[in-house]
Order: sequence, then C-alpha cells, then structure tokens
Amino acid sequence: MALWLCILAIVISILVGWKYKLNTGIIAMGFAFVIGICVMGMKASDVINFWPTTIVFYLLSISLFFNYATENGTMNVLGQKLLHAMGGNAKLVPFAIAAVSAIVGGLGAGASTPAIVGPFAFVMAATAGVNPVLTAIAITFGNLIGSNNPYNGYGGSISKNLIIANNVDEAMTMDWSLKIWFNCCIITLIVIVLFYFALKGHKAGKVSMKEAAPKFNEVQSKTFSILLVAFFLMVVPPILNTWIKGVPALKTLNQLCQPQVIMMLGALLCAILKLGDEKTVIRKIPISTIVMIVGVYSLIKVATEAGLVDFISGVLTSSIPRALVPGAIVLFAAFLSFFSSSTSTVMPLMYPMVPALASGLGLNPIALYTCIFFGGLATACSPFSTGGAVCIAANPYEDQKELLSNKMIIVALIVPVITIIAAEVGLFNLFGV
Repeated sequence: MALWLCILAIVISILVGWKYKLNTGIIAMGFAFVIGICVMGMKASDVINFWPTTIVFYLLSISLFFNYATENGTMNVLGQKLLHAMGGNAKLVPFAIAAVSAIVGGLGAGASTPAIVGPFAFVMAATAGVNPVLTAIAITFGNLIGSNNPYNGYGGSISKNLIIANNVDEAMTMDWSLKIWFNCCIITLIVIVLFYFALKGHKAGKVSMKEAAPKFNEVQSKTFSILLVAFFLMVVPPILNTWIKGVPALKTLNQLCQPQVIMMLGALLCAILKLGDEKTVIRKIPISTIVMIVGVYSLIKVATEAGLVDFISGVLTSSIPRALVPGAIVLFAAFLSFFSSSTSTVMPLMYPMVPALASGLGLNPIALYTCIFFGGLATACSPFSTGGAVCIAANPYEDQKELLSNKMIIVALIVPVITIIAAEVGLFNLFGV
C-alpha cells in the first residue's frame, strides 16, 4: 500500500505543480512526511535524512562562485570572446560544447564535468542564441561519452567490474565493455543530433563579428583569473589521481580540489576582493530549484524504502515476451534511475540478471548490458539526478534555471523512449559476443 501511495504522490506532485505553477518540491515533501510517518512508521528525522545534502551543497557552491562572475559581467564578456574565437558560427556551438564535455569527462572529471564546463558553455550558448535546453543536453550527454569509457571512466569501470562478477574473464570483459561503450556513444550522438534539430540548433545562424570582442575591466580581469585557476584545480588533480595510483599526498590534494570545495573557496576569495555585491550574489542562489530537488528526491527515497526497487525487479523477471525484453530493460533501468543512482543501484541490481536472460532467451548479452547501462544513464539529465541538478546549477543565468528544471524533466522522459526504440530495432546488436 505504501508503495502505491508513493507512486500516486509522485504523479500528483508533478501534475499539481505544473497545473497550478506551484513548487513541486513543497508538495512532494509534504507527501514524503505524511506517507513516511503515518503509513510507514518512520520518524521525521528519517525523512529529513533523505535530503540530498551532496547535491544541495553542489548547488550552493556553484551558485555562490559563479554568481560573482555573472553579477560583475565577467561571464557575459567571456561568452562574447568565446563566440568570437569560433568565428561567430552559432550552429557549431552545441557540438563544440559536447566535445569539450566529452574531453573533460574522459580526462577524469566525471560527474563534476557539468560544474566545470557548464558556466562557460551556457554563457557562450546564450551569446550565440542557442536554446539553454540544447546546451544542457550537449553538456550532459557529451560528458557521458567521455566519463563512461571502460579505461578510467567512473561508470565504465563499475560496469566492467560487474560483468567480471558475472563470471566473465577479464579479457572478454574488456572486449565487451568497449563494445558497450561504443553502443552508448552511438545512441548518445543520436540523442544530441535529434535534439539539435528539434530545438532548432541548426538555425542558430552566424552572429555578426563586425565589432571586436569586448575587453575585461579590472574587476572582470581578477574574476577571470580566479576562474582559470579554479578550472585548473578542478581538472588537473583528479586526472593525476586517476593516472597515478598510491600517492597519499595526491589523494589529499584531489580531495581538496573537489569542485564544491574549490568553488566555495573561490567564492570566499571573490568576497574578500569585493568582486561583486555579496547580497546580490546570495539573493540569486536558486532556492526554488533547491526546494524542488530536495522535496521530490525525499519522496522518491521514501518510495524506495517502500520497496520500489524490489517491485520493479520482480516485474522485469516475470513473463515478458522475448521481443520486448530489450525495451523493457531500458524502461525499468531508466525508471529506476529516476529514483536512485544508476551506478550504485540500477546496474548492481540488474546486471546479475543478464546471464540468465541471455542464455534462456537467446539474446545478445552485450545488447542487454547496453540496455541497462544506457537505460540508467538516459535520465542523467533529470534535475533530480546529481548530473542534471549540477548542470542546471552551473547555468549562471538565474531566469533560465526554473525553465531548465521543468524542461529537463521532459527531456529525461523522451530520451528513454528514443533508447527503447533503438534497443527494439537492434541498434545495440551491432556487436556480437
């Protein structure tokens, strides 16, 4: 009963929030407390402990740091300079953003990539007139290409270890992992291109470059210098820590240089140097977005405690027609990742099912692993996931944050549909075992 109440509460929260322009998070938080305490016998503190403190701190640190650069005009000037560097060709901006995100993610930044690339990408895209939703898609899915490779990518490494746990030898596992990654790269590029045309990125045209790019004033020059140093510290130590193992000092440096730490220290330095109005900077923190994420995430965690994961697992292993198994796997992986982490919950839960499904139904195990792998990542752009929330927070334009929060939910519903179609038409069967 509690599970169905949670599912109903999630649907009501989203529909009522959309219909009456209310913050969905407030509605969801109310449901979380009522269902958790009255139906499931939880304490109020148990529900409060579900709050995603890591995501919230990410949002606060990103906002505090980059709000200084936005408030004093640094980001606006930077966007124009970046666009000048591309010759004003706005059509190329989304693909350039996706490529940079893939490179940064592949170098070892992983889930931190949106926080690193986002502020620059959104400014350049806004200057070029590119839809912010397309920009967020380019950042999120570009990052998936780089950060999920099987060599040093976080998701790729977890996938590889889980396949080994299914009694596949290491040599074959690496071969399969590369093929799974290639499958994911193909569907990722398809997603980016489809949204590129759907959101009219191809009509962005060319921005006039008759006037020279504006120059930074003194305050903006100081701010830009801090941005460069922060970028270096957020990228280089994690890369070194990935490539060089077993050095304690490097591990400590890597922890100190986590994006949320660097951005909080950067905000402190900006405040000390008076690079912006502190009250304005704090006032622009996206509280509405934070409330929405906290509320919905808490309700989702209550649903998980009510047995959501076990319920879906049971449905998946019941009688589903063979032809529909790939699509069903994508659907459940995507649905579960809305409510939990793909790498820590969805993949460990569903990967052990693959050997039995592959042998019992005569299906390609690489295709099945891909369905789980990318099915879980298909909702990575959701504002309720870490990647989606950080990407939205990295947008320095306050008036776009609420738009992105709503639109990215829609995107996170569309991408699994695209992935299901790809799975059913055999796109993931390009590589045999």
